[in-house]
Amino acid sequence: MIDLQNHTIASDGECTAEELVDLAIKMNLKAIAITDHDSIDSVKAAIEYSKGKNIEIITGVELSCDDPLFKHDKIDVLGLFIDIENKKLNDLLDHISKKREENKKQIIKKLNDLGYGISYEDVKKTVKGTFGNPHIAKYLIKKYPDKFSSVSEFFIKLMGKGKPAFLGNYSRASIKDGIKIIKEASGIAILAHPGVYKREESIKLIDYFIGNGGDGIETYYPYHIICRELNIDKKGNEDMINFYKDIAKSKRILESGGNDHHGDRFTLGEVKIPDEVLERLKKRIPIS
Repeated sequence: MIDLQNHTIASDGECTAEELVDLAIKMNLKAIAITDHDSIDSVKAAIEYSKGKNIEIITGVELSCDDPLFKHDKIDVLGLFIDIENKKLNDLLDHISKKREENKKQIIKKLNDLGYGISYEDVKKTVKGTFGNPHIAKYLIKKYPDKFSSVSEFFIKLMGKGKPAFLGNYSRASIKDGIKIIKEASGIAILAHPGVYKREESIKLIDYFIGNGGDGIETYYPYHIICRELNIDKKGNEDMINFYKDIAKSKRILESGGNDHHGDRFTLGEVKIPDEVLERLKKRIPIS
């Protein structure tokens, strides 16, 4: 089995690259992809650490994209088999990193204006990898345990879209540009977890994605664990997977699969993704 979407402390995951590799080996996975949000900082470490071990590391990234045609805070695009030394890719990620830092400082100012005592420097001290909104949430949950019981509750009350401390996205690539940069880095562009969008809209998004050079979609995904708002069980998740597999077949596009492991919810290896998915991706063979 394989797993082609995983996160480390280089973005919003809780594992180091080495810890993630060890977990994957323990789960008897043949291969994993490191796909941090807008970061490739853990990829080299994972590859180096995996040497001599019975596991394959696939280079990857998950780009946070934006597009005025689709009314979502962000649309995630996976780049698999990317050249992590590619200059255009690295320039984009460096630009995003700088904008992200400015974004976090503005969010913290909003929280201070709302009466929450917090400083950028104090939160930064708690961060092992890339500074993200969950780090702000966890810091304030610890400081104000009587007001927030979980990260989810924190976002619902304060930082979700339309809430008092919400701040719109920082500079992101468009879907079209995200695909283009992944391709220029010799990668495969995959639309991540299409089932998070409303069914009709996801189909339009897939058509738009493929029409702009995208290669395929993520068909395997643990919606029943990660997307509680969908209110589906394991059987419903299997139905969701089969729905998107059928779309991939009908459109003759590539399929991928990942469990979106971050660490706070242990999803690594949850949905069983067969080795043949990886083999077809390597050969650029669409699902049939």
